[in-house]
Amino acid sequence: MNRRPLNPVTEQHAADYARDGVVCLRQMFDAGWIDALRDGAAQVAADPLAWGLTGPSHGPMTSVSYMWRRPGIFREFALGSPLGEVVGRVIGARTIQLFHDHLFLKPPRSPKKMAWHPDHGWPFRGTMIPNLWTALSPVNAENGRLEFIAGYHRYCQDNGIRYGAAGAGHAFPDFEQEIARDDFPYRVVSWDLEPGDAVLFHVDTPHYSKGNDSLVTPRAGLAVRVIGDDATWCPVPGLIPIPGLDYLAMPDGEHPVPSELLPMIWERDG
Repeated sequence: MNRRPLNPVTEQHAADYARDGVVCLRQMFDAGWIDALRDGAAQVAADPLAWGLTGPSHGPMTSVSYMWRRPGIFREFALGSPLGEVVGRVIGARTIQLFHDHLFLKPPRSPKKMAWHPDHGWPFRGTMIPNLWTALSPVNAENGRLEFIAGYHRYCQDNGIRYGAAGAGHAFPDFEQEIARDDFPYRVVSWDLEPGDAVLFHVDTPHYSKGNDSLVTPRAGLAVRVIGDDATWCPVPGLIPIPGLDYLAMPDGEHPVPSELLPMIWERDG
């Protein structure tokens, strides 16, 4: 299993991410990681409650997070794979800390779609709060590839906008309706992915996936959410919980101290 990225993280990757708030990263993880994660995903699907926090509202889709807290392949991947280096080099961070992981497994013929949304439920503020979504199966238009509104993150940053609880209840726009406008100023981008490919996207980048229309192929992806060196605590009620830590008691505006619950997984000169 590779400990460094299989392919170089380039200046073009960093420029694309800065411009669009999302970038496709081809084949950063070898088959050893992907095969083991795919086996792990099957175990999670068979007994979700044993692995972490489940998402009961997601319907016909396995949705489990914080699997890295349990010994096994998800912990090994979070702490020992090159994911921290991949993310850190793309976003220009000095340090990367792990927040949480989240498995999404849509079985064949699952009608479950994930409506357009940005990931504004994290208990942090800052620009270095990305999500690395790695394909564990082929991902395509038939089985529900992710779609992104490129560049929207810059609108949020320039206008100081944050949606949901962290934005004092500021409601999400109806992105589906916005996209249909003739004068919509943003591009919608998406990629077919092979196992081992990943997409890295900014917390302010809206994204969407439809149901799995395939009769035989599941769609499996592992999201790993991390924070970089400009992230600070946002102790506002209603955000994603951190098991074992009361984020509401954390000092507003201060960077999270690395700990067992938010471990440092990469340092630029480390």
